[in-house]
Amino acid sequence: WISLGHYETARLGGWRSYVSDKKFFLAADGNEHPDRDLAAHVPALSAPASAGEQHAQCVYPARTRWLKAQLQLTDLPALDCAEFKQWFKEVSPHSAVMIFPAAYLNSPSSMFGHTLLRLDSGAADGGAEYLSFAANFGALVTPGDNSLFYAFRGLTGGYRGQFEVDQYYKKIREYNHGENRDIWEYPLNLSAEETGRLVEHLWELRKINFAYYFFDENCSYRILELLEVARPGLDLTSGFPLTAIPIDTVRAVQHAGLGRDKHFRPAQGTVLKQRLDDMPPELYPLVIEVSADPGRLDSAGVRALDPVLRARLIE
Repeated sequence: WISLGHYETARLGGWRSYVSDKKFFLAADGNEHPDRDLAAHVPALSAPASAGEQHAQCVYPARTRWLKAQLQLTDLPALDCAEFKQWFKEVSPHSAVMIFPAAYLNSPSSMFGHTLLRLDSGAADGGAEYLSFAANFGALVTPGDNSLFYAFRGLTGGYRGQFEVDQYYKKIREYNHGENRDIWEYPLNLSAEETGRLVEHLWELRKINFAYYFFDENCSYRILELLEVARPGLDLTSGFPLTAIPIDTVRAVQHAGLGRDKHFRPAQGTVLKQRLDDMPPELYPLVIEVSADPGRLDSAGVRALDPVLRARLIE
C-alpha cells in the first residue's frame, strides 16, 4: 500500500506522498495518512456499480486487486471497466525492459542520461519491440522558458511531472534519430503477472501530477517506484536519498537481480562514425564530396574503387 501511494517517511515523522495531486487519493488528507486513504478505499470498492467508469474499481485497478487479495473481498459489485480493459489489451503487457538513453547535453534534465520502461507483449516476431509501448516520466515544461529559467525551475521543483504511455518507436525516433543518443536496453526478469501489476498502476497514474526535480525526484526515481509496485517487497528507492542519477539506478536494478541481459541500439551518428572509421582516412574528403553531391558516384575515381570499399563509401 505504501508503494501504491508513493509514500515516504516525512522528516518530522509520519508520512508524505510524492504525489502532489489531490485527486490521486480518496481521503482528504490521504497524501499524509496512508491508513486513512486505505480506509476510504474499502467502502468505495463496494459502492453501487452505477458509477460506471468512475467507480473506484475502474479508476484504481492495482489498489483494487491488492485490497481484494489482502481482505478477501468476494462480494464486491461486478463492473465491466471497459475503458481500462481496452487500454490494458492494447498495451498487452507480458514483460518489461529498462531503457537507458545516453546523456544529452543540450538538456539539463538529460545531461546524465534518462531511463524509461518498455512494455513488451511477448510477440515472437522480429522487430516486435517497435510496436511495444513505453512508460516514461517527464516534466511538463512551460513553452517559452529560456534555458536559465528552465534549469532553475527544474532544480527547485517548479515543474509538474507526469507519466505517459506511448509507442516505443516514437522514443527511438526521438532519442536515436532526433537527439543522436545511443540507447541501452536491459530486459528485466519480471513475470507477466508482475508486469501486469505495474501496468495496472500506470492506469491509476494517468494525468496525475508529481513535483519534478532534475536530480532526485526525476524519471529514474519514478521508474524505481514502478518496479517496487511490480514486485512487492523490492527496495530500490532507499538507496537514493539525495540524488537519482540514471546510470546509478540502472546499476541498482541490476544489483537487485532484476536484469537479465542488455542490447545496444546505436544512434545514427554512432553508426555513421563507425562506418567512417572503416574507411581509409585519405578517402574522407571523397565521403564529404559524395554526401554533398551524389552525382560524384558516377565519376571515374569512385568507379575505380574496390567494390567493397565503394559500397562502404555509399553507405
